[in-house]
Formats: sequence, C-alpha cells, structure tokens
Amino acid sequence: MKARISVSLVFYVLVGAIGASATTRPLSLDEAIETALRQNKNVAIAKLGIQKAEAQVTEAFGNALPSLNLSAGFNHNILLPVFFFPNPTTGEISPLRFGLPNAYNVSAQLQQLLFNSAVFTGIGASKIYADAAKAQLDAVTAEVVTETKKRYYQALAARELVIVSVATYENARETQKIINALFNEGLVAEFDKIRSDVAVANIQPMVVEAQSGQYNALAALQTYLALNLNDTVSLSSSGFATPEEAPFEETAISLAVKENFELKALALQVEVSREFVHVYSSDYYPTLVAIGQWQNQGQSASLSHWYSASSSFVGLNFSINLFNGFKTSSKVEQANVDFLTTQQRYQQVSDLVKLKMRTTVNQIRSAKLRIDAQKSTVGQAQRGFDISKIRYTEGSGSLLEINDAETALTRAKVNEIMAVLDYYVTRAEYERTTGQIDEKYRRMVR
Repeated sequence: MKARISVSLVFYVLVGAIGASATTRPLSLDEAIETALRQNKNVAIAKLGIQKAEAQVTEAFGNALPSLNLSAGFNHNILLPVFFFPNPTTGEISPLRFGLPNAYNVSAQLQQLLFNSAVFTGIGASKIYADAAKAQLDAVTAEVVTETKKRYYQALAARELVIVSVATYENARETQKIINALFNEGLVAEFDKIRSDVAVANIQPMVVEAQSGQYNALAALQTYLALNLNDTVSLSSSGFATPEEAPFEETAISLAVKENFELKALALQVEVSREFVHVYSSDYYPTLVAIGQWQNQGQSASLSHWYSASSSFVGLNFSINLFNGFKTSSKVEQANVDFLTTQQRYQQVSDLVKLKMRTTVNQIRSAKLRIDAQKSTVGQAQRGFDISKIRYTEGSGSLLEINDAETALTRAKVNEIMAVLDYYVTRAEYERTTGQIDEKYRRMVR
C-alpha cells in the first residue's frame, strides 16, 4: 500500500504540481510544424534576406531606367562679378563688372543609359541573388520542419515508454496479487511473496523515470516551438504510422543531388559569383549615355523686373577607362577566386550530401529490419510471459520464470519503440536531404 502511495505521490509532484493552473493544449505534428515556422528566428531572418534581395533587383533595374534631375538656385551679388579686358588701344588691363545684383537659374536634365555592361550584367546577377535568397529560405524551412518532426517523434516515443512502464508495473502488481492470494492459502513460500513485493518496488522508479522523460521531451518540444512551458501540451497524434520500406540507395542519391535545398542555394551562389566576374570585367568596356537638358536663367536689379532666357540641348556622352592602376584586373581576379571557391564549396557539399544519403538509407533499412524483428519478438515475449504465469499457478513454474519473462517482454517493447523512433527520425533527415518537404510549408513562410 505504501508503495502505491509513493509512486503516485512522486508522479503528481513531478508532473501535476508543475502544471498547476496551466491550460492543456492538444498538438498535432502539423500544428507543431506550423507553429515552429511562425516562431523560428532563422526563418524570419531568411525572409528578410528575400526582401533585401528583391530590393536589390529593383535597384539594379533602376540603374538602367531614365534619370531626371531638377536643380534651381538664387544668388544676390553684393559685388558684381569682374572680368578683366585689355584695352585694344593702350594695351592696359581694365576691370569690367557685369550682370545684375539678383540672379536665378533653373535646369532640368534627363539621362538615359544606352550601354553599360556592368549595369546590364548587374540586373541578371541581382535576379540570381534573389533566387538564391529564396532557395536559402527553403533550406531553413526544411531544417525547421525536420527538427520539429524529430522533437515530436521523441515526445511520442517518450509517451509510449510511459505506457510500457505502466503496463510492466501493472503486470507486476497483478503477479503480486496472485502470489499474495496463494501465500494466504499456504500454497507458496514466504520467499516468493517477498520477491514479488521487491519486484513491484523495483519497477516503481522505472515508471517515474519514464514519466520524467516524457515531461522532458514535451518541454524540449515546447521550447523549440517557443510555447509557454506553464501550458500542458498533449500530443494529439495517436502514434507512429506504419513504416515504409527503405528507398533504393542510388535513387535517393540522385534525388538528393537534384532536389536538396542547400545544394540549390549553393548552385545559385555559384552563378552569382560568376556574374560578379562579368560585372567587374565590365570596367574594360565603354559607357554611352544620352543626355538632354533644359535651362532657364534670369537677372534683376530690384526683384521687381526680371530679364530671363531659356536654353536646351541633347547629346551623347561616351566614356571609357584607359588606365586605372590595374584596379580592374585586380577586382576581376578577386571575383574569379571567389567564383572558384564557391564552386569548390558546392562540390564539397555535394559529396557530403551523397555520403549522408548512403548512410541515411542504410540507417532506414536497419531500423526497418529492427522494427520487423521486434514485432515478432514482442509477440513471443508476451506469449512467454502468459505461459510463465499459467505454469506458476499450476505449480510447475517458478517466480523466477515470471520475472525473467516479464523483463524480456519489457525489453522487447522498449527495443521496438526505440527502433520505430530511429526509423522516423532518420526518415525525417532523409526527407530534408532529398527536398521532400510539404509544399504548403514553403508557401506558408513565403
């Protein structure tokens, strides 16, 4: 009796008291993923990166669009400007003041870029950079989805372990009741009664530990989702789905190289770095600009009467750099080194993805085989436990047989749960590496 009070007391202190005055929130895997995507800071940063990239695209286009500038000015001459003219008769230089005390000037200038390789190349580079930012957001989204799945699966497994530990405890209690009844009838020795009592007492810490593990797993999930730890989360999923067969290794590798979000982002970064080589090389080429200008200026002695006139012109402006101290060649060389470095980085990550895919497929296959094996083992262990109880009540078995059968049954169930957890955690990594993330999550973050 004291034993039952003890385990109940520990359980309520550990879980019940912590959740006092808290609300219970059912949480499905899909809801957990959507919550994580809304709360995750890396997703928010990646979205800001897209905004910046799109602004850079607009800026790049702006360099190719017409430019219209308006300027105006007013001057009051305290002393009129002076020009020095030679006297044609004497040859002496005489100062000559000209103009009126008040003057204004208004001008409007229109420029249209006709040719500049750097500008047009920059437009293409900015578009690729924007695509790279979107690919990076997809990579971050895939990471958040995967990490959420892992924590959710761990919480599910922790819940299953609690169920197993409680079932083990109930089996031990049932055995204890049978032995107590037989002992009271004088059919078994006191030694068996003591061993059954000790077995029940030894299982109690396992129950408490499993309940503590469940609480910790839920807390880890809540922390990742940025949920209030004072709220009680209840997983609405009924359990793990039926595992699928392991994918073919070569098919998985091919899919990963083609669809991996990080590789896609890196491939676009390679393209951006190549475009920058072209941008800096554009300094070798000329620039041609069409110019049109209108100007109106006037002068007045008293601000009451103005003398004014307008002028305008159109023309072309051609410029090319002939020598700038090897700055252009140095910038091109640096950009080319960045391009080659990014290429090497892409190849490095591609090789790592291939290696990871081989390992992941092998782990999925291993976990699936363990699951299939443990299903059979659990069935056999359950049958052995049932037989051991029957043999004991008939007097042909021993309490040691029951304890051994119960231990084997518990171990088989735990091994099955851990195999299923390994399978789904590895499967989540497989889906991330191969880019198999539900499209609705990508649409959601965008």
